[in-house]
Amino acid sequence: MYIEKDFIKAISQSFKEYIEHGSRSTEKLKPIHNFVAQTLQKIFGETYEIHFLGDETKEMKVKGKYYDKDIDITVAKDNKPVICLGIKFVTSNYKQNANNYFENMMGETANIQALKDLPYFQLIVLRHQTPYYSKTTQRTGTKEPTKIEIINEHDLQKYINLAYDTPQAHKPYAIGILLIDLDEKNAKVNSLKPQTLFEKDFAKLFESKLSVENLFAEIENYKKFLESKK
Repeated sequence: MYIEKDFIKAISQSFKEYIEHGSRSTEKLKPIHNFVAQTLQKIFGETYEIHFLGDETKEMKVKGKYYDKDIDITVAKDNKPVICLGIKFVTSNYKQNANNYFENMMGETANIQALKDLPYFQLIVLRHQTPYYSKTTQRTGTKEPTKIEIINEHDLQKYINLAYDTPQAHKPYAIGILLIDLDEKNAKVNSLKPQTLFEKDFAKLFESKLSVENLFAEIENYKKFLESKK
């Protein structure tokens, strides 16, 4: 069901929207969210509804243990959520915010999963070479980054640790991370394989638990589980 080349096209379009409308605009989210929603619709079929941020659709507010939250993508049946999926596309300054991204992901996951039997999946898109913009460049509007940061094994190890941890409320049902190379001049995007970037054993662990292919495979398996309960 998951087709990587179509995902890459959606990421490229999202980046174009980001450049045109700015980081605060929701327009940059729509191409990726639309791709994921269409993929989930294929997996679950027309008897399920997909709620997401689109031109004619909107996110579903899901009741959590501590607060209600608008979820990026929700699959529902008869308006009752059956899975939730969060999406993060980091375009710059990843290392500066890495721990915040990680802790926020665990917090929003725990808020939903602690209340009831509702799995939360997480999809993350990271630039392997990520531009860093200092406060000065952000303030002056300079387009040239202060430096380029490389996402390495250390940056991703916490996701490996979480993926292989025992099931807990703060652990997403499954996590998918896509590492990309992004040419900003023409918004050209290429996916990068972990085995070309990392040490062999680390790459194997990453592919096994954190690939986007595995994420959607886990979603398909959960759908089969739901169908088996009928």
